[in-house]
Amino acid sequence: MSLFGEVAEPNSRNIWEDWDEIINESDDSNSKLQWDNQVEINKTIDSFYLLDGKYLKQFVNTTSQHLQLVNTVKEVNLYLYEIHTHNHNKYICTIMDYNLILSSEVVQLLHPYFEFCKNVLTIQCISMSEYRTNQLNTQACVIRGIYTSKALNTSELDIPKLEQPNILSGVPAGIITLREHLDQIGIALICYIEYTEDYQIEELQKLLHTLEIGSNIQKGPSIFLSSNLYI
Repeated sequence: MSLFGEVAEPNSRNIWEDWDEIINESDDSNSKLQWDNQVEINKTIDSFYLLDGKYLKQFVNTTSQHLQLVNTVKEVNLYLYEIHTHNHNKYICTIMDYNLILSSEVVQLLHPYFEFCKNVLTIQCISMSEYRTNQLNTQACVIRGIYTSKALNTSELDIPKLEQPNILSGVPAGIITLREHLDQIGIALICYIEYTEDYQIEELQKLLHTLEIGSNIQKGPSIFLSSNLYI
């Protein structure tokens, strides 16, 4: 599983490039990602959520009173939280502004936390300009999903599947691929929004509330009052 998210070059490449020497030098000096603190891993986690993007991190910050920080990897802006609830043991991980080449290392760090989870879900915010569709889109927010085989018939989320040629990348792609390989439930949601730094998107806040990720949802009017998002 060590190749998730990594860029591999063909072994037959025999042309020296200007940047080869720089890359080799940097590889020698860089060490693998590690958690900032040594913490015992909880193996009784019911649900694990990964939130990828600046907007999602800001949302978590507004509900931080319900969360306990467990650990961090500041090199990739990764923060792991535990949600205190009476009925379920949930963990939330936020990540943003990271090098995609490090995705495999991040997945390996997180794997012990979601390895035995019943439910694993990732949410990634992407600019609407990257959404590819043959239909005219007038919505300010579009949510699509990728499901593992085991999640197709068990998920209660009525969210359309991601259409080709759109793709999933980064840490969410590594997690959902690993869950599929292990025949486990996994769902990856991609939220295409006009402004990835805005945290007043009512539809996305409702989704997070439905997933019981945050309860401190702001009730003020959304800047996208004309949105007709359906999920």
